Amino acid sequence: MKVYEPAARTGVETIRHYGELAARGEDPSVAAQAWTDAGFDDAMTARWLEARCQDPQAARALADLNVTPQQAAARTRDGGGDYLDTIAHKVANGDLTARQAAARTLSSR
Repeated sequence: MKVYEPAARTGVETIRHYGELAARGEDPSVAAQAWTDAGFDDAMTARWLEARCQDPQAARALADLNVTPQQAAARTRDGGGDYLDTIAHKVANGDLTARQAAARTLSSR
């Protein structure tokens, strides 16, 4: 028998909890829908936001490469820009590609 799970959904309250990092200047409902469209529920969205990944598409790209939020939360100076931040944040900002990020997390897998 096939078991059907409800589709993943991120609620507005999760986005509001993380404020500007999550909403990125948009209406929180728009941001929540973007995380939902990327296939994340409240718990997983929160984990990615804790890793400072403010872009659901970046989080999806990392997740598709089997990078966890915990791995992506490692801080690095690698990539574009001369600043220290999390791997997830650098991918969300376009300073690292998801593949570059995955390579940097290999040692923690």
